Amino acid sequence: MRLKRVKQLGFGLVELMIAVTLGILLSTAVIQVFLATSTSSKMLDSMAQIQENARFAMRFLSREIRMAGYMGCSSIGAAGFNNIALPASTAIFTPGTALVGVDNVTGSDAKSAVVGTDRLTIKRASDQFITLTGNLSPDNANIQVENNSVNFVKEDFVMVTDCLNGDMFRITNTPKKKGEGQTTLAHATGSNSDNKLSKIYTGEAEVFGFQVIDFFIADTGRKSSAGNSVNALYFQQLTLTSGGVVTAPTELVEGIENLQLSYGVDTNADRAVDVYQTGAEVADWATVLSVRVELIMYGSQDNVVGRTGAADAQQLSDASGDLVANNDGRLRQVFTNVFTIRNRLQ
Repeated sequence: MRLKRVKQLGFGLVELMIAVTLGILLSTAVIQVFLATSTSSKMLDSMAQIQENARFAMRFLSREIRMAGYMGCSSIGAAGFNNIALPASTAIFTPGTALVGVDNVTGSDAKSAVVGTDRLTIKRASDQFITLTGNLSPDNANIQVENNSVNFVKEDFVMVTDCLNGDMFRITNTPKKKGEGQTTLAHATGSNSDNKLSKIYTGEAEVFGFQVIDFFIADTGRKSSAGNSVNALYFQQLTLTSGGVVTAPTELVEGIENLQLSYGVDTNADRAVDVYQTGAEVADWATVLSVRVELIMYGSQDNVVGRTGAADAQQLSDASGDLVANNDGRLRQVFTNVFTIRNRLQ
């Protein structure tokens, strides 16, 4: 009797186990590729954000640093300057006060800056100006200007200069507004220590607003998705149209963990940088010719790179060669630029 041979149908146990194993391996590979792609995408997004923010911050800082001490067609120190504005502590404008830094601020900092970061104060004339038209005698407590095109208001700190001399005073009347024609800027006593200017200015003299700008790093109060603090570069200023009142701090750009500044100092009066010093080391701010700005930036997304101590930790050093700590996994980059102060170099 012959047995009929029956063909096996379907999968055997061994084949099934092999298929399952291959499926698991394939799924794992797909997941790993997805995670790697997602992490890579987050890193690229963070890098683009960091670089854009750094460019903006550097552009703003560079412009103001270069203009420190500006007073029209000259700079403070190159022209005689008389100050009758009150309070004198606010209106001090000398080569030694045109640019001043505070090194590694403490918890008692007046601007509530992040502890350990640097702060920078810059004083200069405004970009906008108007020209004189009448009452140019130093004994007259009023001067006429062609048009209040910059919208000066009562109590503004302003300076009149002709490139050879300058006077700072506070406006004690309410000038006409922009577009309303010729107007008067009074500088009576009360808001000024005197009502007389130092000289007779001609019609070529110009009237500028006086600006005091502070740059610092502060906590925005916002949190990242993982609950980490978000710092930003802020500025606060006394400027034209503010009525002599310092404005509230304004956020410029977020994602700046630290601002560190060093100053190029001329030690032998040859108008060339001889050494870079911290703010605590500078003895005479009038000898500062340039500022080296270091920004430590981070992205907005957490857990993009390894944290300090982890095998995949980001290895990043600051300008001093010290390792930058990373306790939140946010991507970080260090940016450094040097900006010179106009009219102080050869």
